[in-house]
Amino acid sequence: MKNGNSFENVKCKKIFSIMSDKKYERMLFRRRFCKRIIFMLVGFSLSFFGSIIMFGELKSPRILQLIELSRCPACYGVSVCPEIYSNQILLESEYSWTRMFNAKNIYYGFTKSNRKVVLKKLSHSWELKEFDSKLCQTWGLKKNCKPTDLLAVKGVDEKIKSLVAYNLSVPETKPRKGLVYCPYSYSIHSLLLPVFSAQQTDYRSDIINIWTMLSINPEPIIIQAIPKSKGWRVPAFGGVCGRVELVAYEGEPLSSLMHVAWSRKLKFAAEILSAAMDFTFKHDRFRFYLMDWSIDNIVANEIDQVTFIDLEDVIVVDKHISPKKNLPHWYKRYSRQINGSGFTFSISDMCKHHLSDHNLWAACYVLVGDENPLLYPMPKHVNVTRPDFAILLDQCLYGSDRFRTVPKLQTVVNDMLADERIVGFGGHR
Repeated sequence: MKNGNSFENVKCKKIFSIMSDKKYERMLFRRRFCKRIIFMLVGFSLSFFGSIIMFGELKSPRILQLIELSRCPACYGVSVCPEIYSNQILLESEYSWTRMFNAKNIYYGFTKSNRKVVLKKLSHSWELKEFDSKLCQTWGLKKNCKPTDLLAVKGVDEKIKSLVAYNLSVPETKPRKGLVYCPYSYSIHSLLLPVFSAQQTDYRSDIINIWTMLSINPEPIIIQAIPKSKGWRVPAFGGVCGRVELVAYEGEPLSSLMHVAWSRKLKFAAEILSAAMDFTFKHDRFRFYLMDWSIDNIVANEIDQVTFIDLEDVIVVDKHISPKKNLPHWYKRYSRQINGSGFTFSISDMCKHHLSDHNLWAACYVLVGDENPLLYPMPKHVNVTRPDFAILLDQCLYGSDRFRTVPKLQTVVNDMLADERIVGFGGHR
């Protein structure tokens, strides 16, 4: 029996030893794995912050790091450079951190009078680098050309005309390079006159600046063509310096205001409908059809005034042209006829008619369309007391005559805003 027990004890000890060895190996493996993870994290952190320190990303906030004045005249202009260089415009203190992860190249700051402003580079950094890499080739210059060499190039006017013509003729197969101006490019300089009058340099620099904006982002051109000072719902324009546009901060995006009282949303709706009518009818020569009606790009201030802050994608139609044979339906109105859900439209159809209902439909789509509608859900009290409101909204989205529907809709909205039963419902902000 003793031999049997002894054998069993030896066997158990071996098994226990084997189990202990395996347990030890697992623990050792875990320790090594954790150490490797820690070393990797430490290495990444050192590399990350080392590169930041080396390349100055955490240095004190300096607005001059943004403007890239050395790229002029392949820039937007220099109208606000004196204010920037004299420290009349300061960036927010958190700039040094936001710069590292700012894909949109949008920054916030203040003037000396404590007015909040927005500084926009108007493009992603990689897009600007790609633009610069093709600059010499585009103008037939040497590979190592300098931006100042552009002051001696010829044919800039024709380059501008061909650029906007390209944007109209090749909208599907290749990405557009900026403004869509139609139906003919020869009258583009009529749109550019406010920009020329605002610049403070000579014509050669101005025309290269304009070509650059049309190539990268035409927003500064649009904002000057339809200024806030004349009642347009666009940001107040502060000027440009190098590759930075300065505009006033106009409020919070509607996408962050979806929780507010429905009566306040109704005020936003009135503003949006008015803006749609203005973009379509207000200018004495041009119609401005906005292609991006996202509620991320529509903001409201403390008194519920609405502003459209992203004007990169705009179709400008010259309604005073003499149509050629290729525009047989020019004097007819174009009504959106695209079926299906989603924000879709036809650039070609808009450019073949002197008038389109695109802005009117787009405004109603923001209010009650498929994607995060501003006015839904609608309070029961409103459905009961104003059933005509829902009917008009439906006609605006799916009807055939928005030019009649939207003015009626505006009247109903204004009546509702004057009705205490409606405005009082849901509480005030």
